[in-house]
Amino acid sequence: MSATFVHPSTEQLLDLFNWASPGMVVTTATGEVVIANKAATELLGPKAAKGAGLPAALGINDYAAYHKLGRPVENIAAAFSNPNFSSGYANIGFGQVDGTDYAFWALRPVTSHPTPAPQDGQGDTTAQAWISQVDRPSEKYVPVGEDAVALIKGYYDTCPVAIHLIAEDGTVEHANWKDIEIVGATDNPASYVGNHIRHIYADQPVVEDFLGRWGEDAPIIDFRADFLDRSNGNERVPVVIFSTAKVEDSKLMNTRCFVFSDSHPLRERDRVKALDLSF
Repeated sequence: MSATFVHPSTEQLLDLFNWASPGMVVTTATGEVVIANKAATELLGPKAAKGAGLPAALGINDYAAYHKLGRPVENIAAAFSNPNFSSGYANIGFGQVDGTDYAFWALRPVTSHPTPAPQDGQGDTTAQAWISQVDRPSEKYVPVGEDAVALIKGYYDTCPVAIHLIAEDGTVEHANWKDIEIVGATDNPASYVGNHIRHIYADQPVVEDFLGRWGEDAPIIDFRADFLDRSNGNERVPVVIFSTAKVEDSKLMNTRCFVFSDSHPLRERDRVKALDLSF
């Protein structure tokens, strides 16, 4: 493993898994839940419990065929048990940890409009309502501990959702294989990891807005933006961003950024205040 592919620290991996804004689940090869994060429990309730059958809970009838093919699958329509967030998408990757087969799932709820929104005074968006659910205390959710780190590393290495952690100065501190792939840096990961995050955003006002939000621990949820694929002439890559931050004593420790290939790439990109000409 090159320095570019060094995993985040154990502390970062546990924080990333437990408190991510999308649902993160590891199941057996046949689809029974092994570990699930807080967001997954908010989407699925008891159906995210250990041993529960995840494909059936999500209404995915083709799971056996996906597993047989063994290739990553993105943007499968999924149904959730949460009455306020009943629909969304699942990404699945298949791999092994310590010789055992697992499936690694990322669950993305759909909201009516994102946060941040371009205009003030809109009131709470459904995206804000979602992250409020994820962040609210719950005695029912027991965070996973160090005994799950090998599975979380397997998730990071396998699930087809782009993950990166950004440091306080805006540098991409860690990026998984999908994140490196989505910006066209597979042949030269060091051209991306270790450099400033602004270089992979097509619209600079968006990333500049985001940089301020991460430092303030303000979430970015269900936000449609464009990345740049450097391997293909800086072609725009439509993505959906779910990002929160770990902030301690008013200092950004790292972000928890999850980036999904957009299920609706032709939809208009979302805007931040800096892009709205009415201001």
